[in-house]
Amino acid sequence: MSDSCFVVRLNRYLDLTPTEKKAVASLEREPRDYPSGSMLWQEGDDLSELLIVHQGWALSESRLPTGKRQILRFHFSGDMIGASGIAFRDAPSSIVAATDMVVCRFPRRALGETFIEHPRLAALFFSISQMESIDLYDRLRALGRSEGKARLANLFLSIAARMRAVSGQHNPVIRIPLTQSDLGDAVGLTQVHVNRLIRQMTEEKLITRNRSTVTLVDEPKLIELARFVDRFSALDSSWFPSPRG
Repeated sequence: MSDSCFVVRLNRYLDLTPTEKKAVASLEREPRDYPSGSMLWQEGDDLSELLIVHQGWALSESRLPTGKRQILRFHFSGDMIGASGIAFRDAPSSIVAATDMVVCRFPRRALGETFIEHPRLAALFFSISQMESIDLYDRLRALGRSEGKARLANLFLSIAARMRAVSGQHNPVIRIPLTQSDLGDAVGLTQVHVNRLIRQMTEEKLITRNRSTVTLVDEPKLIELARFVDRFSALDSSWFPSPRG
């Protein structure tokens, strides 16, 4: 499992036992390839399976009554997709491949079996899901109260924090293989507005962008601008049950 980005991500927060790693491996069988643009599932589909992303990016999106798209979340290597909707039989949002992807599908009943056999893993999965929920709340607050530049700063910082939780490295350069339309639909701005803001942020030496790469040039100023709180750098596991096996 040394090549599993999901295990790597979990290990950043908890030193998994061999038995726990084996349990995680059981969720990552039979990886499948999906080309960019593939619909992994649609809003309202039967949510009988969950996904673990090995490679590539996906979008969690919903269509508004006006026909416009709202991107709720980006998913990349090390993410489990579908856990936030586990309480429902039907998928609360659509999942679309933003790039070519390698994904493992597993029945959600397997997650229930893992929870029974490995309660510490259950606590870890739940905690990570809550971290992601609070990060989403932060972004929603930014959408409601912040100007466009602060919204973009919040999005870039959130993506960087999540990537660092997997890599363990504090790299100011982050790969974001998304269009300006994707970015705009995530922060409630038009593509033209996003383009103008990125130029402005570049001129102010806050970021640079080269195709799919964004460099956080002045991260302290970005954090101040967005009032950003890193929800992924640490996790309180003091309440977790002891591992089994």
